[in-house]
Amino acid sequence: MYKANKSRKKGKIIIVFVIIAVLIAAFFIYRPYLFDKYGIAQADKEIEFTINDDNKNDVPYCLYQEGIITSVNLFKNYMAQEYGSTFEYQSGIYKINANMSYKALGAKLQKPDKTNLKITIPEGKNAYQIAEILEKNGACTAKEFIAALSEKYDYDFLSSIDKREMRPYLLEGYLFPATYEIEEGNSAKDIVNMMLSATGLRLDEAFRAACEKKNLSIDDVLTMASIIEKESGGTPIEMSKVSAVFWNRLNHPEAQNTPTLGSDPTVHYADMLEKQGYEKSIWQGYSTYTTQGLPTGPICSPSESAIQAALNPDEHAYYFFFTDKFEKFYYFETYEDFMQGRKEHGI
Repeated sequence: MYKANKSRKKGKIIIVFVIIAVLIAAFFIYRPYLFDKYGIAQADKEIEFTINDDNKNDVPYCLYQEGIITSVNLFKNYMAQEYGSTFEYQSGIYKINANMSYKALGAKLQKPDKTNLKITIPEGKNAYQIAEILEKNGACTAKEFIAALSEKYDYDFLSSIDKREMRPYLLEGYLFPATYEIEEGNSAKDIVNMMLSATGLRLDEAFRAACEKKNLSIDDVLTMASIIEKESGGTPIEMSKVSAVFWNRLNHPEAQNTPTLGSDPTVHYADMLEKQGYEKSIWQGYSTYTTQGLPTGPICSPSESAIQAALNPDEHAYYFFFTDKFEKFYYFETYEDFMQGRKEHGI
């Protein structure tokens, strides 16, 4: 009996030591995660952490990459438990520190220190539509943006703009379509300045030399590019062909009895101006069904592809084109062939 009791006692001691060893091992294994969760003995590392549309769905991983948290899954689980599985992070700039507990970090990520807006201006939008996009996204009011278009800006390429008094939106066509990150506190003028700066990057020395070689002003090219953008439906592969059609009409108005460019989008732009209350002397200058040559100015913000197409049209003898319901383009040399093509396609 004595030996059996002694053996059992020894066995219990071994089990206790094993349990203690496992607990100690577990402590050291999970120590970094526990310390991370409660902000114990963590590095004093403060950063400005930006959340935007690009990383909004990967915030825990990005925090891990920045050295703010140790475990992606642990932080994800904590946020899901505290704020729900459908919680969405708000875009903006956050001042955070690696020594924050998950509780403090979670609370901090509820409201940014600075709010940055990432707003995309699509190709082919006119100034009025851009103003609406900015207002909808909370960057500024449409009225503020429209007013800012009449402010002074220090860009030499703006000297190319003529007939200024005939342009309701003076900088139409010069507001480059792109994605902009707008910081909290940026004014409407700041936003316009960003867009003009982006345009300036595209109007480099090579571009200007090409304009000069072809005896075209920057405004001429941007005006033609805006028509190409709308007429091509934003399809780059068709832009140089569409470009050639309009240059053919512009440079040889007698060749196929095409005294005007006859571009539908310019008529739509003129209609918009008429509805907005502008006088006939203003809106009529944009309608290329009645106005010969280029319209008063651009009708939208053209893409870089459209700008290049305006400078580098294809070489062909087409004066007419249309698209079918599948957005396939058809080109024609004569009006008779053009009308026959429309008839065959039920247009």
